[in-house]
Amino acid sequence: MATRPRKLLLPEVQNLIATLLSKDELLEGDLLAFAQLINGGPFKVPSSPKVKPLTATAAKKAVLAHFACTTATQLKKCQAFLMQMGGEDFGLKTTEDWLKLYRKFIAVPEHERNGTGPTFVNGIDVLQNFRPWHVFGLNPHTATAEEVKSAFRELAKIHHPDKGGDGRVFERLQSMRDSVLALMG
Repeated sequence: MATRPRKLLLPEVQNLIATLLSKDELLEGDLLAFAQLINGGPFKVPSSPKVKPLTATAAKKAVLAHFACTTATQLKKCQAFLMQMGGEDFGLKTTEDWLKLYRKFIAVPEHERNGTGPTFVNGIDVLQNFRPWHVFGLNPHTATAEEVKSAFRELAKIHHPDKGGDGRVFERLQSMRDSVLALMG
């Protein structure tokens, strides 16, 4: 950062202000240039805070709270949990077990959002997370069936295997579309 050899005097600042005020239209860039002149150089840009991975403890706590349980033993006996798992085999011992349940019932962990790559749509890995509303970029409370179909068509233009997309991603998008339309219909 460049430093100014001396502080500006009040008359100098008043002249700069008068120059700004004399413009027909004052733009954001003008104000930023003025502020940088007063600052003595460009401003530091803060770095983005690093998002810490979700811990097994936090995932477990959220999943247990979702099913109104306090222990993993209670969760294993919870009828609502068993019904939603639909006979799917599950473990409750590793971090990945709890993260899988967190993704399924709570949300995509913060550290897994905004990813990029061939299996990511709108920052979400569609092979790992089933979040149709986020993937389609629609509001579940206001979206219409036509909007769902339109959002799917736009994504199909990119992710269809005939267009160079990944077949697994396209199948997952079809599954998301069909699930959402079934809920609406």
